[in-house]
Amino acid sequence: MSASTQFLITGGTGFIGRHVVHRLLFRGARVRVFCRTPEKAQRLFGDRVGIARGDLREPHSVALAMPGCDTVIHLGATFQFGRKARRINEETNIFGTQHLLEAAERSGIQRFVHVSSCGVLEGGRKLLTESDFPANVGTQESYRRSKWLGEMAALEAARRGLPVTIASPTSPLGEGDELPTPTGRIVRDYLRGRFPFGAHVGLNFIHVTDLAEGILTVAERGRTGERYLLGHHNVWLDEFIQLLARLTKRPAPRFTLPQPVITLVGAIGEAAGSEWICRETAAHARRRQWFDFSKAAQELGWSARTPLETITLEAVQWFQGASTPNPDLVLTQSNVAAS
Repeated sequence: MSASTQFLITGGTGFIGRHVVHRLLFRGARVRVFCRTPEKAQRLFGDRVGIARGDLREPHSVALAMPGCDTVIHLGATFQFGRKARRINEETNIFGTQHLLEAAERSGIQRFVHVSSCGVLEGGRKLLTESDFPANVGTQESYRRSKWLGEMAALEAARRGLPVTIASPTSPLGEGDELPTPTGRIVRDYLRGRFPFGAHVGLNFIHVTDLAEGILTVAERGRTGERYLLGHHNVWLDEFIQLLARLTKRPAPRFTLPQPVITLVGAIGEAAGSEWICRETAAHARRRQWFDFSKAAQELGWSARTPLETITLEAVQWFQGASTPNPDLVLTQSNVAAS
């Protein structure tokens, strides 16, 4: 990956995207950020990046952002849940991805990294791998289905000859989770005392800076048409909540919701039109999201390194608005940036 490479980053102002952009700038790369709000990109990056204003749902603006670029890293997506989110998920995660792939083909892009999600995968094994890509995802899971179809479009473009590689992240934690993401929401709600119950749910967490480095490694070394899982810590949600309790000195929930109750609550939330408590999030809670990352380690020489306690503490500090960074966190981030 030469310093003269011109990158186009979609979703560059998002939680993961801003860390990808900062790492590219650290390496001296030329970066163009495709976004709907140039003011946010200006606030995050100043004049160090080019800014292409547009929307993935608008093919014309996508095409205008492409000329002169060599590599595309496609992070732009929505992650909304529930039946009300079906349309926006389809327009952005499926059709927006198709618009970007088509523009990349016309422009002769040399490298295209499609950032999907490990949440698409499913299987009966303890640890899921790249091969656990489902044959279908039902319409009742609008977000997951949109990511599945977006990934299908990327793989089809790879078969047509576009040099597309898939990066499939797990759940990132760390600084800058403004929206927040679903995992950041766990930390934020816990700090606000809005996490009254635990649940025996299998999750995977990764430091967002480790993830950003993994995505760039996929861009540099990943094979066309291949999928690489990027994650780190396989943990039970109950264990994570206990870690939050220890770090924040706040009491952990005393009760754990059984799976049948989670399913019932999801159905009630769906009927009420909730974005976060619905059938899809309940279905996600029934799947143990634990993964095997040996392919990325063996083929790309990449593996995440940041301890779970460090990741969690950084997320806690972010949501608390701590002004003084933990020196251990600074050391960890410096080590990652130098790798």
